[in-house]
Amino acid sequence: MSELQKVHFGVQLRPGHGEMREGLLPPLGPDEILLKMEVCNICTEDYQRWMGSRKFESPMADGHEYVGIVVAKGENVIDAYQIGDRVGKLNEHCGACDDCRRGNSSDCQYATGSGIGLQEYNGQKGFADYKIINQRMAIKVSRDIPAVEAAFLEPLATVVHGVKRLRVKPMENVAVIGAGTMGLLNAQVAKLFGARVIVTELVPKKLERARQLGVSAVIDSAACDAVAEVKRLTEGEGVDAVIYSVGNTRAYQQGYEMLKHLNGRLLFFPAGFPEPTFHFDPNEVHYRKMEMIGTINADNADFIDAARMLSSHLIDVSKSLEGKTYPLREFGEALEAAATPNFYRVSLDLQGI
Repeated sequence: MSELQKVHFGVQLRPGHGEMREGLLPPLGPDEILLKMEVCNICTEDYQRWMGSRKFESPMADGHEYVGIVVAKGENVIDAYQIGDRVGKLNEHCGACDDCRRGNSSDCQYATGSGIGLQEYNGQKGFADYKIINQRMAIKVSRDIPAVEAAFLEPLATVVHGVKRLRVKPMENVAVIGAGTMGLLNAQVAKLFGARVIVTELVPKKLERARQLGVSAVIDSAACDAVAEVKRLTEGEGVDAVIYSVGNTRAYQQGYEMLKHLNGRLLFFPAGFPEPTFHFDPNEVHYRKMEMIGTINADNADFIDAARMLSSHLIDVSKSLEGKTYPLREFGEALEAAATPNFYRVSLDLQGI
C-alpha cells in the first residue's frame, strides 16, 4: 500500500476526547485535486465540541481552516492549478442553484460535501494529512507566507463577508467589541475598508494584541465605562456601526448603547454558547432607523478577497495565533490547548503522524 492510499485524520467521539485514526483514500476523480495537507487551525466550533458547550453527531471528523499542497490532479483539472500550488477550499456549494448563480454561494441549500470518503464519519475531514477536493472548490494562497497564516483563508473570508454586509465606508467610526481571534481580524478588515476602528476588550493579553494593530483606539472595558469612552472619542455622537466579535448579553447591550442616534448598524458576527439574550426596544429601533445584521460563512468573492489580503500581506493574521502547533497524532491535546481561556488560534501540523 503506497503512502498516498492512506489517510490519517482527527476524530472527536465525545466531549473531552479526540484521537487520530487511519483510513483509505478513494480514487482521484477527473475533476479533483489531491492535497498533501499542511496545517489546520482549530476553530472555536471545534474546541466548543471538546468542551461540551456545542452539540455534535459522533463520530465527528471535522476541521475547515486549512491549506494544503497540490500533489496530484485529475485529467480535467484546469492549468490554473499545478502540482506544488498551495490551496485552501471554498465553502461547499452546488454552483447550480439560484443563490449560487446570483453570487450568494453562502446561501446555497444544496451543498454537497467533498473530501476523503469515509462517509461513516461526520464533518469536513480537514484534520487530515491528505484530502481530496473538487477543482471548483480550490482557491490558491501564496506559499510566501507561513502555512499557519495561510490557513486563515476561511475565517478571514467570513470576516470580509460580514464587513461587506455591514457596508463599512471610509471615515466611518466602527467599534469592534472583543479582541479575540476573530475580533482582531474584524478590526483589521474594517480598517482596511477605511473605517476609524475602536476596539473594546477587558482581558490584558487581548488588549495588548489589539494595540499592536494600529487601530484608532483601544478601550480597556475593565478600567472605564466603555460606552462613555466611545462617546467621548466620537465627540458625543457614537459610532456608525458595531461589530460584535463576542456573543454575550453584556456585549450586546454595550454595542447597542454605543451607536449614534440615527442610522446605526449592529453586526452579529459570532454565535454564543450558551445562548445569550439581548433585550431592546423595537420602537427605538424603528424611530432611530437602526439595523441589526446577521452574518455567517462567506461567498466565493469573499474568499478571493481574503486570499489576496493574505498573499499581499494586507492583513497581519499572526496576531490571531497563539503560537502553539501540535502534530496530528496529538489531536486531543491540541483541542484541550485550544479550549484554554483567552487563547488565540492553536494549529495542527497535519503531517505530524
